[in-house]
Amino acid sequence: MLVRPKPQGSTPPAAQRTRRLRLTACLRLTVLAAAAAGLLSGCTSSLTTPGEVLRILGTSLPDAYVGEAYDQAVQAVGGLRPYTFKLAEGQLPAGIELQGGALRGMPSQTGQYTFTIQVSDANLSTTVQQYTLAVTTVPPPTLDFNPPPTQVDRPVTLHVQLVNARKLEGLRTQVRWDPNAFKLVSNSVQPSRPGLALLQQASQGQLQVAIVPLGTQIDGGVDLFQFRLEPVAGPATLTLAAQTEYVEVGGHAYNTTGAQPGKTVPKAGTTGTGTAPDTTTAPSKSGGTP
Repeated sequence: MLVRPKPQGSTPPAAQRTRRLRLTACLRLTVLAAAAAGLLSGCTSSLTTPGEVLRILGTSLPDAYVGEAYDQAVQAVGGLRPYTFKLAEGQLPAGIELQGGALRGMPSQTGQYTFTIQVSDANLSTTVQQYTLAVTTVPPPTLDFNPPPTQVDRPVTLHVQLVNARKLEGLRTQVRWDPNAFKLVSNSVQPSRPGLALLQQASQGQLQVAIVPLGTQIDGGVDLFQFRLEPVAGPATLTLAAQTEYVEVGGHAYNTTGAQPGKTVPKAGTTGTGTAPDTTTAPSKSGGTP
């Protein structure tokens, strides 16, 4: 049998395998080192600047309203994350809790509540901040008819605005004026924005309007509707009185009566000379929308 001589300088198979394993191990270590360097770089960029003192931003809180959800973050900066928050002194309003770094809940009682929040970081540093949280009742919605402050000698358009609306499903208002001084211009009652269903009924010296939003709710301040009045016999001062019912989500109804602030209130069919503030009844259940 012919035996071929091994080439000089050749590496045995076992040695070749060992070399390949070493190269593979070196490559893996290199990849892991690069990944670790990138991870550390990312962590460093997400941490607060080293040496920055731990502190809480802001010294005040927005008001809370009875029966409305409240969610307000308490923001801490500096130090080393993660942060731990706790109530150090005082008492939170009933229904409000400190959850992590936020005050959440639904307050059930009005009042002024003073308390201190403490935050600690991973370096065991701590800082505190005192707050006062005011809990009030929800301000009732109001209608502003914007009557002109001076005498009127020509037809005037009244743009009716809704203020402080909160999830309104509809409203019904009756507005009165002196029929001896002004009359309603025909076909002048119109909604001021799309998406509103408007029903009206007019008679001498008064106008009844019912408005229901289509497929949505009314929030905040919006223009609702407009109408025109014209003097009957020469220049006259326009005086309005209104009674309005607002229906919120869930069927809660608010009734307001009176005049615009600073305006005189006439009784039905007469011209008044006194001033009456708006009054609001407590919320009650209503059977449906206007």
